Formats: sequence, structure tokens, C-alpha cells
Amino acid sequence: MSKRDLGKRAPAVFESFLDGRDAHLHPDDRAEAAEFWNWLGELERPGPAPTRHRPVWVVRALAASVAVLAVFGGTLWMTHPMPTRETLQSVATGHAERRRIALSDGSVVTLAADSRVDIAYLAGERRLRLISGEALFRVAHDKSRPFVVETRHGDVVAVGTMFDVSVGKREAEVTVVEGVVRVALSEPGRRGSAEPIEKLAHKGERLSFGVMTSTRGDTGFIRQAADIDADSAVAWTRGRLVFQGEPLSEVIVEVNRYAKDRLILTDPRAANIPVYGIVNQGDTAAIRELIANPRAVAVEPRTP
Repeated sequence: MSKRDLGKRAPAVFESFLDGRDAHLHPDDRAEAAEFWNWLGELERPGPAPTRHRPVWVVRALAASVAVLAVFGGTLWMTHPMPTRETLQSVATGHAERRRIALSDGSVVTLAADSRVDIAYLAGERRLRLISGEALFRVAHDKSRPFVVETRHGDVVAVGTMFDVSVGKREAEVTVVEGVVRVALSEPGRRGSAEPIEKLAHKGERLSFGVMTSTRGDTGFIRQAADIDADSAVAWTRGRLVFQGEPLSEVIVEVNRYAKDRLILTDPRAANIPVYGIVNQGDTAAIRELIANPRAVAVEPRTP
């Protein structure tokens, strides 16, 4: 490895290098970036636009790895002569689709309908970004490589466990099926706070987290939600939906992700009615049987 220290310039240097805009880089900077990229596993380098660029969160992760190597490069090179290759992948599901993703370390991701996850495996970290929807993560134990699920509302960190993450418009939710996870808020939620906002969740616990925006600024929050049976939390992976008091408006959204027809709310006054019961995914008729006023919802054909 080169002994040249990129320091604070590392993010800018690597962003230019990965995006194919390295012509203006200092020759030594370009050589350092190229050598580190080859050290990761001699992957094909992305070309110039309009090639899809690697997201900034991946570039920052690479830059962080460079900063570590700049200090401990010799030791790491001797200790890990065959470094783990970087894995970049984006997986999305369509309407009424579930997908099982087996990762290289033995971890497994089950992706719900209308969901998307980006995967970036680096030598020292396993990082995934849940862009939308919901996913169940069964994590292979590896203390040397933390497993991080990033959402726009905050991060969930685990070493070896199984947990479910759902991303909504205003907040995200994590349910721990096995083990322990740590929830840490995204940077906007940390403003004005001396310490990061973090909380541990254990098996059977459910946390909601996010950032509330008001005229006074951004305020991060992590709150304990109602605990749930672990089996119920992952029932969607077996074609079932379990509702334990969720408002009707949210239930409709969840059912519509799998239904051939479309369930609509006809009475806005019923939007917050709690719903309890177990239904098959996509069974719109069953929802009408779970509420006191079936006329509050209607079923209509889904337009192509």
C-alpha cells in the first residue's frame, strides 16, 4: 500500500476516482486511490457519466477505510493479505412480490413487496441501506464486521441477530426477533445534543425512531413501541399479515402491497380505527370482516 496520507481529502479524491473524474487529480492521489481500489479486490471501476454512480454513502465508507489504512496500513496488510472484496448490489421487489437474498457471509435478507435495499459489503463493515418498504435481516455472527442497516430516519446496528425493519414516511420501526440491536439516529437528529441518541432493543422489543421537524428545528426521537411476539413480527415472510391495533389507514396500505385488487378508505372518520386479526396477504375481503363498519372500506379493481 502507498504511504501517502490523503487525510481530509480522501472523500473528494475517491468520489472523483470512482466517478471517472480523476484526470484533474494529483498523480500521487490517483495512484493511492487506484492502489486501494485494487487492494479491495480488483473490481471493475465505474466509467464516466451516464454510468450509474456509486452513492455517496458508499464513497464515504471507502474513504473511512482509507483513513484507517493510512495509519495502520502496514499492519493490516500483513494481517490480511487477502482482503474481503467489496460487494455492491441493489435489490428491489415489485407489487405482491417477496424475495430472499443470500449474502456472501451467510446472512439472509427477506425483502417484502414494494421494497428496495442497497448492499455494500466492505472489508471492515457490512452496510445495507433500506430505501423503502420492509425487510427481515438474519445476520451471520461476525464481531469484526458490524452489520448496519441504514434508513433515512436512523441506523440499526447488529453483530449476530435477526430483526425486522420497516421504513415509513415519518419514521422507521425495528422489531428484534433474536439477539440485540442498537438504534442510532441519523445526523440531523443529533444537532444540539452533546451525545448521540442511541438505544438498545432486545428480543421481542419494537422501537420507532426518526427525526421530527418543527419551527424550532429538527428533533430526533427513539420511542418504545408495543412489544410483539417474534413469530407475529415475521409472519409476512410466510404469507400472513398480523395486525395488533394498527390504524385502519396503515392496514390498508399494508394489504394493498400484496392485493390483486385495491382497498380504499371510503370514510375518513374510520382512518384511525384499530385493527386486530390475522389475514392472508392480499385478502382485501378479510379486512372488511375485521372492522365494525365494513362500509368504511371498498374494493376496486387495480388499474394497470
